[in-house]
Amino acid sequence: MAYRRKQFVGGAPATSLAAGLTDIATTFDVDDATGYPDATNPFVLVIDPGLATEEKVLVEARTSNTMNTVTRGYDDTTGVAHSSGAVVMHVLDAGTVDQANRLANLQSGKGALIGHNGTNPTEIAAVLTDDYVPVVDNAEATGFIIKRPVHVVDDASAPTVTGVPRVWFDTTVSQVRTSNGTDWRQPASAPIFASTATRDTFYGGTPTVDGLMCVVGTGMSATTQIWDSTAGAWLYQGIPRFADSTSRDLYFSTPITGDIAYLIDSHQLTEYREDGWILVNRKFTTDASPPASPHEGDIWLAPA
Repeated sequence: MAYRRKQFVGGAPATSLAAGLTDIATTFDVDDATGYPDATNPFVLVIDPGLATEEKVLVEARTSNTMNTVTRGYDDTTGVAHSSGAVVMHVLDAGTVDQANRLANLQSGKGALIGHNGTNPTEIAAVLTDDYVPVVDNAEATGFIIKRPVHVVDDASAPTVTGVPRVWFDTTVSQVRTSNGTDWRQPASAPIFASTATRDTFYGGTPTVDGLMCVVGTGMSATTQIWDSTAGAWLYQGIPRFADSTSRDLYFSTPITGDIAYLIDSHQLTEYREDGWILVNRKFTTDASPPASPHEGDIWLAPA
């Protein structure tokens, strides 16, 4: 049975049925319901108390002296017919007492907690292991699962890792490391972005902290970049290399003056100035014969 909160008032006087009642009727009138519960929550009445026809009913709604939405034969009694004038009283029911008794005695062991399984209060766990806590989990019958929280350790020595998710600040190298319950992960030294656009999205446009470091791109196109607040720009450490200009332009989605890139397909070192990419490197050849494999932008000086 699902437990429900019921409404009780003290000092509700006994009253009587205003008319006869069949064994199945779900609405009836009493002579005077003054002082009775207003049915904000359901309440219990007994009809013919102490007689062979005693019956308890659960009342869901009341309008003045009229009881509506009545459950007959409540609290292990049987629905029977009652005569006009039968005594009616507001009473405490065994179900409510049992609900309070069950809740008070639900915990069966040290550290046990009470939750709700969607119908009734229920025990989450009889015995809890040290350092474990309940976590809400709707997939569990009790609505909770007992888990060990992440431990944070600040030390030069690696903490025990087996079976326990942890966060460790390795004071030897000043790095934050995490475990998955099996081994310690090697920390990334800097965030890695696919392009300058994803970098700028991550930092919200212009960074506000000087000295931020990140890596943009992967493989040959990867460069380490440091934010210089004085210059208002990212300073590149190394020159990224790209298969062609298309790859370069995907990387530099919004190039600024001073960006440099090397194109492998044409052996060109290019620099962005104001409104476009220009060629920086040229191959100069001085020979009577033309070079066998010229590249775009090469210069050949043929002596007279």
